[in-house]
Amino acid sequence: MAHFFEIYFTGRDDPRNGCIVIGEDTKPVFFEFETQYLPPSSARTTISSNRSPVAVLDWPDGGLGVATIGDREIPMTHLVQQGSSTSARRFPSADGRQYEWRKCHTDPRSYELFSGPNTRIAKFQKLSQATPIGPSHGTLQYSFSHDLLLLEALITLNLNRWLDWTG
Repeated sequence: MAHFFEIYFTGRDDPRNGCIVIGEDTKPVFFEFETQYLPPSSARTTISSNRSPVAVLDWPDGGLGVATIGDREIPMTHLVQQGSSTSARRFPSADGRQYEWRKCHTDPRSYELFSGPNTRIAKFQKLSQATPIGPSHGTLQYSFSHDLLLLEALITLNLNRWLDWTG
């Protein structure tokens, strides 16, 4: 990745609830992931950008349900399809292309996003560090400037992290 932007994962280290993503690319970036647990066993994660809801993930019976991103509804299973290897999951973007998150071999808590077989466009690193905005538990470096793709990348990254976290 030649030129890249960097954003930080702060708040709770939970990919579904209390996670805050903040930083700056061509403009300030601020996302929140908040989950409400609904009886008897469902949950709804609302993803907000600058305090305005931009996506919702519905989790029936604690499993993968439906993602609503803008006016597009898509089964969450489509956002974490088997990728090019057992450590990769791909997703279709609203731009019509396929993207793939791959676990890093050197650190299975970190992931790289590819827009083709060999074109890495982002890297998430799981690490605790002091940042300009306070303590952070992860960073995302990316080389694109496209709001919807960033939202899709964050949603699918957190889905991958949640699936790997819960086994």
